[in-house]
Amino acid sequence: MQPENPPATGFAPRGTSWYYATLQLPPAQRQPLLALQAWWRAVRSIPHGVTDAGVAAAKLAWWEVQIGQCRDGRPDHPLLLTLQPALKAADVPPEPMLQALAQVEEVLRQNRWLDWQGLQRHLGDGPGQVARVVCLLAGQSATPALDYAQALGAALAQVNLVRDVGRDLRRGLIFLPVDALATHEVKARQLLDGTDSPQVRALLRDAATRAQAALVTADALRPKGMGMAARPAVALSRMAHALLREMEREDYDLLGQRIDLTPTRKLWSAWRAKSAVR
Repeated sequence: MQPENPPATGFAPRGTSWYYATLQLPPAQRQPLLALQAWWRAVRSIPHGVTDAGVAAAKLAWWEVQIGQCRDGRPDHPLLLTLQPALKAADVPPEPMLQALAQVEEVLRQNRWLDWQGLQRHLGDGPGQVARVVCLLAGQSATPALDYAQALGAALAQVNLVRDVGRDLRRGLIFLPVDALATHEVKARQLLDGTDSPQVRALLRDAATRAQAALVTADALRPKGMGMAARPAVALSRMAHALLREMEREDYDLLGQRIDLTPTRKLWSAWRAKSAVR
């Protein structure tokens, strides 16, 4: 079952973090990265955008075939058509994208995690694998660079999970681990009803603190020899750190609002990354 095809242009809407993080790259390098991120957005939205689990599974199975055709044939989707030459030129194997796809399939069966360890594993095998593809497309195939990319991809996803908690709750989704709710004496129904409390704020503060720690750990893994290839990653990390500071400034009032950086702040973070990484 083929998903609807988005336009082949405008893969990253103006104002998104990816738009600014890749703005400094030459068009030939930037376009595949934007297409990859657009593919990931399209794929990860399937479990939450399709009410019939069978239809969602069919869509994911179609994407699995398309990933295989990137290496051995001609994919049908414009996003993968854009990606295919870069994937071949960088000799990117299909396994990282397939593993990320498998984590999306996991959400069809399970959308709650018992503890932070399980959630972090899920993020490492999903967004973390997509980040490994980004690293390979940038010409970085050494193990330290790939490990850095995977850790950063998972950490960025953890920050976004905290940022998007209110939006997800309005969709009936709770991604915060079961044991975290129990530790802070917060009931799932309380979150789904949008009922704020000191306990909820403590839960969200704890989640943000863990995301901050994951970011710091990932930042420390960046190999010195990556040079300019690391600029988009450093820019995204700077944006995530700034976003966490904004959430702290708002005292983690996240159930009724989605906090984000202004485009100017994102552009500034990208510019600082360009200056910091030579």
